[in-house]
Amino acid sequence: MRDGNPANNHRLFPATFQAFWSLRIVDSMLVRLHAIARFAVKCLPAIMIMAGVSSSSFAATGIAAHKKVYLLRGLTNVLSPGIDQLADELEKRNIDATIANHLFSDSLASDAIEGCKSGKFSSVVLVGHSLGARAAVNMAEQLQAAGLHVALIVTIDPVVKAVVPDNVRLLRNFYLSTGVGTEVERGGHFHGTLQNVDMGKTDYGHVSLTTAPTVQSQVMKDILAANSSCR
Repeated sequence: MRDGNPANNHRLFPATFQAFWSLRIVDSMLVRLHAIARFAVKCLPAIMIMAGVSSSSFAATGIAAHKKVYLLRGLTNVLSPGIDQLADELEKRNIDATIANHLFSDSLASDAIEGCKSGKFSSVVLVGHSLGARAAVNMAEQLQAAGLHVALIVTIDPVVKAVVPDNVRLLRNFYLSTGVGTEVERGGHFHGTLQNVDMGKTDYGHVSLTTAPTVQSQVMKDILAANSSCR
């Protein structure tokens, strides 16, 4: 017989009672997980902004292999305005580009290696300013170790000496010989094209050089023309 006191029901129907409370616990957990998931999705853009990484690849999600451009800022994200300017122009042209601080170069190199080996990326372009310039060369070195090629590297006023890796087809370096910038050196087995463009006689500085119209124009032309395979 059923006890009139609900508190004693678990004594009469132990299995039913346990199942009931198990369902209540599971339902509570699902509600909480759903709330956490919604919070994470809402916070994702903020997390990416705080990390200094953003990508226009969300607008270029085609199945066919395509060109991938990596843009690397220097010491702080606000001192490489021309890098952001390039990112905006590439987005307008629907070219898959990721912009990040130079500190993220290792993870970006892994992304490039995976993309090339899987056939997602047909060619890779690296552009960097200041410390981001050396980071771009470092990414190329990691791709070389993986047996992959880089169609283009553009360095803007690198502050650390760099040697162009053998797997690079074209490296164009814009630097200020009158400032902190340096030339990029040719490696012993490098057979591509290396051009050091000294902008020292202009009025540009380390930061403003990134936005120079001549630099922006040439870099965009180089990116559009860079189509050599990364495999």
